[in-house]
Amino acid sequence: MTNSYVIGTSAIATAQKALDLIGQNVANATTPGYHRVDPQLVSRTTGPNVTGVDIGSVTRYSLPAVRTAILTSNGDQGRYTALLDTNRQVETALATSQGGVGDKLESFFNQVEELTARPDNLASRRTILTAASDLSNQLNSTAGDIDRLRSDLGRKIGATVDQVNTLATRIASLNTQILTKENRGLTANDLRDQRDVAIDDLSKLIDVKTVEVPSGQINVISGDSAVVVGEFANRFTVSQNASDDIVITDTTAALTRNFRSGSLAGDVQSFNTDIPALRARLDTLAGQLIQKVNQVQATGLGSTPITSLSGTNQASSVTAPLNAAGLPFAVQAGTLTVSVTNNNVSPATRTNTAIAINPATQSLTDIATALSAVPGLAATVNATSNTLNIQAQAGYSFEFAGRDSLPAGSGAVANTDTSGLLVALGVNGLFVGSSAASIRVNPAITADPTLLAASRTGQVGDGTNLERLGAVRDAQAVGTRTLTQDFADIAATLGSDINSFNDLQTTQASALRELASQEQATTGVDTNEELVKLLAFQRMIQGASKYLSVVNTSMDALFNII
Repeated sequence: MTNSYVIGTSAIATAQKALDLIGQNVANATTPGYHRVDPQLVSRTTGPNVTGVDIGSVTRYSLPAVRTAILTSNGDQGRYTALLDTNRQVETALATSQGGVGDKLESFFNQVEELTARPDNLASRRTILTAASDLSNQLNSTAGDIDRLRSDLGRKIGATVDQVNTLATRIASLNTQILTKENRGLTANDLRDQRDVAIDDLSKLIDVKTVEVPSGQINVISGDSAVVVGEFANRFTVSQNASDDIVITDTTAALTRNFRSGSLAGDVQSFNTDIPALRARLDTLAGQLIQKVNQVQATGLGSTPITSLSGTNQASSVTAPLNAAGLPFAVQAGTLTVSVTNNNVSPATRTNTAIAINPATQSLTDIATALSAVPGLAATVNATSNTLNIQAQAGYSFEFAGRDSLPAGSGAVANTDTSGLLVALGVNGLFVGSSAASIRVNPAITADPTLLAASRTGQVGDGTNLERLGAVRDAQAVGTRTLTQDFADIAATLGSDINSFNDLQTTQASALRELASQEQATTGVDTNEELVKLLAFQRMIQGASKYLSVVNTSMDALFNII
């Protein structure tokens, strides 16, 4: 009868422990990352004697294959979400809707067409300059917004790397705690749950693979590189290289790391590749606008004779060949024809002089010397700004329109600047600058709208140069696309990327929900199932209590007999 009490009390004690585990399950039924546990009962014996029941082990349910798939899907979902969010912000900054760059381009050329019908109207000239200013301001604003977005993204990447470091450190710490606890023969299911949650969070930031070692610790791998090894966590830092790209360095291994998925990979892709590519396209559009409009403006005639001009584009060196002088636009081998009018005689005379341009051998100083050799002109190089200044001598004026010589001599010159020198040096352009961020309307023309080159002949009412300017709208500018078509293509490409990332994100979200459902079915808590177990162990306690009561009654009867 001695074992009877041991058997009965073991049943009550075991059932009580089981009830504690069931209570833990029920209490954490909605706790993220919680894995349900189940007591495994074993018969307890001592030698040939039966001594009752005990909990042999506690099962923590898990689905390793599904968990691996979830970690992979987390990384993909994080990358697609990051790319989608950034592209949507870029779309907002690009202002592809009404009032954006596309609209401002159309408005500018519409104003040019209106002025063509009345080229001498000063008010209409001011309207064109306003439209040009609106266009340049919109390009400035768009470029600035995209640059600020990239700068903000750089700070976000830094914060994300800090999160990666924090999570890696936490996982390493939990590895240590789990090892310590389980080496003492205790269960560490709560710590394992916390570690799983930390790994899950990490997998949303970077690509993650896990390897559990026999000690119960988990090593975390990203790509082919370790993030956590047992009790040790690698540390990552963020910097920018000479190309202004983000570089993530594993300071522990002193190596550069490129993550394949997760929000960090998406943000780095946007920062290093996608946003710079779009900004380059915007700069190309602005550069083509400047070149084509300025080529027309520089080779036309305003209402006021030109007696002096100053270039707005700086050379990096006044003595280096033009093709190595850091000019914003390329100079080609060709000819520059300058027309000089001598108003000191009556009738006035006009002479066209062709200057050969070779960017491989001529410097800015050489160009100034060649222009100074033209009768009536004096050209110098501004030593402070490395720009070209052209000054007519007293009683002279000059232009690059290529009109007939006076008295009648050589005919008009159709293309007076086959080299693109005027545009490259920023001489007499409507716009100054070379990119979306730097484009501005020439302040000299803003101050004096009569300088706007509407004519090619100089006759009253002539708007032939405005016709040339209007033709820029339909001319091929970027590849086979016009300026407006190129901006539309930029917007369309961005929109297509957004749709693609949105579809990928939606598909990945659906896959994640399915995987989570599969995992939850095994590792999650079903309160109805737990209630059934609760009743079973309740009856176990009741049965053991009844059993002990009968044993007590039997013992009392036995003692009475004795």
